[in-house]
Amino acid sequence: MLKECLVGAIEARFGPLKNPVLRVAAEGDAPSEALPQPLNAEPPRNFEEFIYRVWGAGVARHFAIPYNRKLWAVPLDQMETSWLGGRVPMPDLEEMIDGALQPVARPMGPNARFAYPLKGGFQAMMDGFLPLLECELACGAAVVSVSPSQRAVRLADGRRFSYDTLISTMPLPRLVAAMGSEAPPHVHEAAAALRHVSVRCINLGIARGNITDKHWIHYPEDTVFHPIFVQGNASPHCNPPGGFGLTCEITYSKYKALPCDGDALVERCIVDCVRVGIIRADDQVIVANQVDMPYAYVVYDHGRKAQVDAVRQWCEAAGILLAGRYSEWEYYNSDHAFVAGKRVAEKARLASVSVPSNQPVFPSAA
Repeated sequence: MLKECLVGAIEARFGPLKNPVLRVAAEGDAPSEALPQPLNAEPPRNFEEFIYRVWGAGVARHFAIPYNRKLWAVPLDQMETSWLGGRVPMPDLEEMIDGALQPVARPMGPNARFAYPLKGGFQAMMDGFLPLLECELACGAAVVSVSPSQRAVRLADGRRFSYDTLISTMPLPRLVAAMGSEAPPHVHEAAAALRHVSVRCINLGIARGNITDKHWIHYPEDTVFHPIFVQGNASPHCNPPGGFGLTCEITYSKYKALPCDGDALVERCIVDCVRVGIIRADDQVIVANQVDMPYAYVVYDHGRKAQVDAVRQWCEAAGILLAGRYSEWEYYNSDHAFVAGKRVAEKARLASVSVPSNQPVFPSAA
């Protein structure tokens, strides 16, 4: 497998190793212009082609293709590549050879280092903003309708609020659906065409400490989950004494249903965790629960940009500013999401919009 991956990466960069033109040129019997063009001379037309062009056939076969098919739950040739910048590490042949010869301890990739709260989990970052809010915060207040013509929002409990400018973090399809007939047909059509992947997180608490020293483990094999997040290693305060926490992420969509649900899905995760060696068959699972995220990953298919532009332009004309991963329909990490919030607040301020101090901050309806 290692040889196949290395040869594939070299061929993706320089062309087939057994190409007779390449062999003759290497021996000095032909001018350099006789060398074949690298396989990645032209931009890849889709994500699947990107994988083969950049990583080669070996890495594509053994990891990148099966893993990404499992993650995205759509054919990879239906996805474009604009979202890949800074997310997918470009191959360095020297580093690949080093890694094939011996374990590499040095962190690699775009997420090799990232910050995580020492205490309180990721929620601690959200809680840090609470003392700075100069308004009412309404949690669990589901938005059921948005009226751009009346500049009004209605909640599930019947409350109604008016606005001058609305900043929305709702997923675009839900936001447009909440507008009903006030949004024109072309906006409804664009929003309905947007594709996404949902995620079910299975959280497991294991009655054994120090299960692994890893933080994220990615599985291209036929496990039900694609990665496992080892939050037990994100901070020493994430684990009780003698215990260890894992989160198994499972993607699903209208193109890929969950294989089962409820307790059966938890049991399937436990079985697969044992099968891949992350836990032992005799480990005690002292706690297990599920968290469902109906909107998790934005799918960058070839129609996405035009569809998002159509919705955004109409919303901004209606006094609605979009912010964050799901309203901007971008593959944002948390740092990008924070920046997006700051950017949209500045945009509202520059527009000289004055929001009354008693106006609630509306959470996402997700």
